[in-house]
Amino acid sequence: MKEEYKRLNSITGKPFEKGFIDENGRVFYSYVNKIGNDGWYLEEWKKDMEAYNLKKRKEASNES
Repeated sequence: MKEEYKRLNSITGKPFEKGFIDENGRVFYSYVNKIGNDGWYLEEWKKDMEAYNLKKRKEASNES
């Protein structure tokens, strides 16, 4: 993925990293390899840390 299409975190000035929690309690999971109408990669956010951890465990079990 190209860095220039990753939306920047306004707090750090760098692309979002897995596990970042925003002001609404949502947790950043990943960028999606598709560019939206706004010119940025689409993003996958989870509603809370529980949902984030569930997705991580599910992906890990799929890799084994």
